[in-house]
Amino acid sequence: MTQSISETSPASRGDAFQETVATWLSRSVPDRAQNQCFDFPAILATDIGLQREENQDRVAALRLSAKQGSQPIIAVVVADGMGGMRDGGKCATLAISSFFYALVRHRHQGLEQRAAAAIAHANDAVYAFAGGRGGATLSALLFDAGASPVIINLGDSRIYACGKGVKVERLTVDDSLEEAVGGHGRELLQFVGMGAGMRPHIRSVPTGAMELALTTDGIHYIDADTLASVLFHAPEQKAASDRLSALARWCGGHDNASIALIDLQALSTQAARGQDGGIQIWDPFGTMAISWVCDVSETPRPQAVAAPEVAPIKADAEKQGAYRKGRKGARRPSKKTGQDPRPRKEDVQLEIQIEKSPDIKDGDDDSR
Repeated sequence: MTQSISETSPASRGDAFQETVATWLSRSVPDRAQNQCFDFPAILATDIGLQREENQDRVAALRLSAKQGSQPIIAVVVADGMGGMRDGGKCATLAISSFFYALVRHRHQGLEQRAAAAIAHANDAVYAFAGGRGGATLSALLFDAGASPVIINLGDSRIYACGKGVKVERLTVDDSLEEAVGGHGRELLQFVGMGAGMRPHIRSVPTGAMELALTTDGIHYIDADTLASVLFHAPEQKAASDRLSALARWCGGHDNASIALIDLQALSTQAARGQDGGIQIWDPFGTMAISWVCDVSETPRPQAVAAPEVAPIKADAEKQGAYRKGRKGARRPSKKTGQDPRPRKEDVQLEIQIEKSPDIKDGDDDSR
């Protein structure tokens, strides 16, 4: 169905884009799925696992071309809601939808500036929703032709450089007591939605990296050598995704397991060709296409959105005293940030179409 957006203020229109993405990511979906994006060199997969009643992981990719023939901006993100805290799945959804909105809003800035603005806006949006009593981890790749790819990390989702026959290199450090400060335990010191004091890790992808794997801890909790061996020996990305997802289940499936695999070399080739003006968003279950329409001044504004029949995210006044993501915890910030990291809202004129990817699969228990 199509829903008209009649609000006249830029803020309302910016919120409409972010809410549309959030609603789409919150739709009813199978417990397991994998999307091999044939027009985009990536595999996105997620699995609820064997011991969780809800999948609080979110995996999504965005490709933005402001106008026809322009070089696209690419973002691939995984987020893991902190299940022991408040509304982990909703926090992960809000983290990605607000991250994507800020990338669109700041599309004319440098890549690292866009990364900083996007993670700041995501942190602010999740904090506004949960008040520090809920949050999500986030790992992301940003790609723009002509610039070195950038990765962002907050929490304990991870990013690996990999490829067939390539030595696996872990590019991120967990924001845990054990890894961040050399202590003991997996309690998280940082996460999206913590409020004041957030210090995201932003760096360039090492020169020569062929592929990247973005994982939640349901994937990388398995033995590090085993994970590296699977990535090293898999003949192609789909096989690596299938094998890691199956292995996570064979090892007990104790948590939601999600992975995004990106072919950087193919991405460079596609980006060089350019794309029609517009926005595409992928997740493991399908694709959402958004037509980009600008007026003479090229000031975007939201015209219409296609929204699935899914209840929108709403704040909940319930307070909880335990802040744990599975076996992990998190410190609650002492006060809200004194600065407002939210970007200035911008008009966005959008026409959104949602379609199910033809290659969607619910998955099975067999490895490939």
